Amino acid sequence: MNNDLKKERIYPVVIGILSALIIILVVTIVVILCTGSGNENNQQGESLADFDSSVIIRATVPTDPVDAGQNSEPVDVNPMENEPVKIPEGNYQVTMTTEWNYPDIGTPAEDSYVENAVENPYDTRFSVVLASDESVKLYESPRLPVGSFTTGIPIKTELAPGSYDCIMIYTLYAPGTDTNCGTVRVGLKINIG
Repeated sequence: MNNDLKKERIYPVVIGILSALIIILVVTIVVILCTGSGNENNQQGESLADFDSSVIIRATVPTDPVDAGQNSEPVDVNPMENEPVKIPEGNYQVTMTTEWNYPDIGTPAEDSYVENAVENPYDTRFSVVLASDESVKLYESPRLPVGSFTTGIPIKTELAPGSYDCIMIYTLYAPGTDTNCGTVRVGLKINIG
C-alpha cells in the first residue's frame, strides 16, 4: 500500500516535468526557426521576425515606372526562401510595412519597418510625403546600405490626429556613391492618435 501511495504522488510530478520539457523544446524550436530565417546583416532596428508577416510587403518593382513595360519586368520574390534571389537590373525589392500607427505625433510608430534587402543592387534613402500634397515631407531617412533596415520611424512634421494616405519615395544609389540610379514610389497609410 505504501508503494501505491508513492506511485500516486510521483506520477503527477513526472507528467508535469515531461510536459514542461516538451513545452521548452517546442518554444526553443520556434525561436530557432523564427530567428534563423532573419537577415543577419541588419544594421539597426528589430528583427523582421518581430513583425507580423501579414503586414509586411515584399515586392520587386521597376525602378522607373515609365519604362516598366519596355526595359524591366516585375519579379515575384518568395520571402520565405533562404537563398537570395538576384534582382534583375532595373528593379528594386521593396520590403516594408504599409500601415504605420502613431499613438501621438511625438512617438515613433512601433510597427514601422523598412528594409533594403540583401538582394537589392542599390543603397537607398526614402522620404515619406502626403499623397494629397507631396511638398509636405513627413520623414527623410538616412542612407540605408544594402542589407540594412530601420524601424520605429518618427514623423518630423506636425499633423492632427487622423489617417493619412502617403507615398514613400525610395531614391536609389549605386553602393558607396552618390550616383542616383532611379526612384520607386509605394503607397503607405499613416494613422495618428
